Amino acid sequence: MLHIPTYILLALLYGIVFGCTNSAKTNKESYSINGTPSVLIPCIDTLLVENSGIIVWDNLFWTINDSGGKNEIYGFDRSFGKIRRIVTIANAVNIDWEDIAQDEKYIYIAETGNNLGVRTDLQILKIEKKKISRQPFSTVEAEKICISYADQSSFLPLVGKHRFDCEALFEYRGNLYVFTKDWVKFNTKVYQFPSSPGKYKISPIDSFDVQGLITGADIMNDGRFALIGYRNFHSFIWTFEKSESHFFGNPHLIDLGMLVNAQTEGICFGAKQEIYFSCEKTENYLPQIWQILPKQSAK
Repeated sequence: MLHIPTYILLALLYGIVFGCTNSAKTNKESYSINGTPSVLIPCIDTLLVENSGIIVWDNLFWTINDSGGKNEIYGFDRSFGKIRRIVTIANAVNIDWEDIAQDEKYIYIAETGNNLGVRTDLQILKIEKKKISRQPFSTVEAEKICISYADQSSFLPLVGKHRFDCEALFEYRGNLYVFTKDWVKFNTKVYQFPSSPGKYKISPIDSFDVQGLITGADIMNDGRFALIGYRNFHSFIWTFEKSESHFFGNPHLIDLGMLVNAQTEGICFGAKQEIYFSCEKTENYLPQIWQILPKQSAK
């Protein structure tokens, strides 16, 4: 399958004016940042130049490389960004891995990248944590959760002109949630489905005008969650409070526009509610990890 690098697709959209208006009431002040977010790791291992997605588990950061990368997940230390553990997923191929998520017992990999909008083999890989060795190298097999979009009727290749790309995933209370990367409207739709292996035709349960391309997601136990993305090479984070009545409740925008040309790809919360986010290698940036401390993101 032909893969078009993300930076080329972004270049096609560079001239689009970042001027969409959001119908939901937002509060930028509560999550505003004075100056640049602090750099936690200035350069992570050079093997991870196309890192996509991030979690914290077993005292390491974990990530994947996206399309064309190996069928491996990587654990790297939180001080220097050096890879300490490599886990091979024996029964999987990395067509276009785009995000990594977790719950208490499992790690999930979103095999959902869909730049052209033509894929019919989308799936989530589910890996049991207790099967991952603490040795530098190990091999596991994944269970597979296959998904298809109930609202997608056309599978013609459309570069930067379709709404069924997806690079963001999290698990919450027994369900998985994926968020679309919408090249047409620059909003995102969220789909919910069980975290159990099987085949699911999924329908959107809600949407939000994020005014950009969503590339990563994470959620805390209390239902607060974050989406990261960019548009016209300017990055942002949206935070929300999920409730029974409103999925995208209490939206807040963190403008990361000062990080010009940073291709932000992953986001996760730390144990103290700090926010970590990552980027691929670009002309302006090495692959690195930033952090936003709780005092900067507290209400």
